[in-house]
Amino acid sequence: MRYGKIRVEDGNLIFFRHMIQNNLPCRDIVWAYIHREGENAEEAVKQMISNYLVIITRRKKRYQFEMTEHEAQDCLRILKLFNPEMATGFPKGGRITMQSLSNTRDLGAIATKDGRHILPRKLIRSGNLYHASMADQHVLQEDCKLKTVIDLRDQLERNERPDIVVKGVEYYHIPMIDEETISDSPKSVLGILQTNDMLKKVLEYDGDIESLIEQQYENFVKDQYSVKQCARFMDVLLHHENGAALWHCSFGKDRVGVVTALLLCALGVHRDVIREDFIRSNVCLAGELDYMLRYLEANRLDSIANVNKVSALFRVKEEYLDRMFRTIYAEYGNVERFLRRGLYLNQKTVTDLQSKYLI
Repeated sequence: MRYGKIRVEDGNLIFFRHMIQNNLPCRDIVWAYIHREGENAEEAVKQMISNYLVIITRRKKRYQFEMTEHEAQDCLRILKLFNPEMATGFPKGGRITMQSLSNTRDLGAIATKDGRHILPRKLIRSGNLYHASMADQHVLQEDCKLKTVIDLRDQLERNERPDIVVKGVEYYHIPMIDEETISDSPKSVLGILQTNDMLKKVLEYDGDIESLIEQQYENFVKDQYSVKQCARFMDVLLHHENGAALWHCSFGKDRVGVVTALLLCALGVHRDVIREDFIRSNVCLAGELDYMLRYLEANRLDSIANVNKVSALFRVKEEYLDRMFRTIYAEYGNVERFLRRGLYLNQKTVTDLQSKYLI
C-alpha cells in the first residue's frame, strides 16, 4: 500500500530519507499516532488538510510523514496488521472505552518535563475489576495486552468483590493500609468502603467524610506500612516487562490516585499535569455518582447532608493531593528525597523506570 512518499510492503515501512531508501520492519514500531497541528484540528479533518503520521521505533527514533486523515488511518490499520503489539493513538491519560469500568485510564502520551512521553498501553490505572464485562476483558486482554494486575485493596474488599481472572495475567496483592489497623467501625475510609453495606455506613457516619479522606492522603506517605507498600508497587513496575500493567483500588481515585501521582513524579511529569490526571477521576466517576444520587432521591434519603456524604466517596479534591505533597515536604524535605529514602528509588532505578516507560 502506498501513502504519498511512503509505502507498506512485505512487512516493512519503506520511505526515502536523504535520497536513501529505508526499510523499517513494522515489528520494530512500538507506537504510531496521528498528529494534528493547530487549534482547528477537527476542521482539518473535515477539509482533508494534511496531518502527520508519527512513527516511533524500539530504538526511540521518531519519523513524521505528512498525509491526509484518511491515508493516516488506513496506514495505521495496515501497520497494526503487521504488528499487533504496536500501540496506536494518543490517549494522553484519557479513559479507555469500557462497558462497565468507568475509571480505567491509559497514562500513555502524558508528557514529561524533558519532552518525552509515556508509552501507551503500558501503564493503566483503574477502579476494581469486579464488574468487568466480557467485552471489557477482551479490551484489556487483546487491545491493551494486559500482563500484570496490582490490587491495592485489603483482603475483605477482595473477598467481596474479587478481580476477574484473565488468562496469562500475573496478580499482585499490595494493600495500601495495614489490615490489622482497620476497625470494624467507620473510623477510617476503608471501614466505610470494605463491606457491602457501604451506603448504610456512609449515611450513618456523623463526621466529616472529606476530612477523613484528606487525612488518609497524609497517612499514605507518612505511615511506614503504607510507604513500604508504595515501594513494593514501584518495584513491581520496575520489573514488569511486556504488555500493560494495571493497578486498582475500589473506585480508582484515592489509593490509585496516590501511587499514580508518585509514579508520575518518578517519571518526571510536571506537577500541573499530575494534578490534571488526579482530578480527571471526577469526570470518569460522574455517572456512578449520578446513579447514587438518584437512588437517594428515589428512596427519599436525599438530604443535603446525605448528598454531601455520598458525593465525597465519588469525587476527589485538589486539597487531597496538596495534603499529600505537604506531608512529603514536611517529612522528607522534597519529593526526590522521598522517592529515594521512602520508595528506594535511587538515580539508577529512576533512570531504569523512565527508560522502560518513556520514549
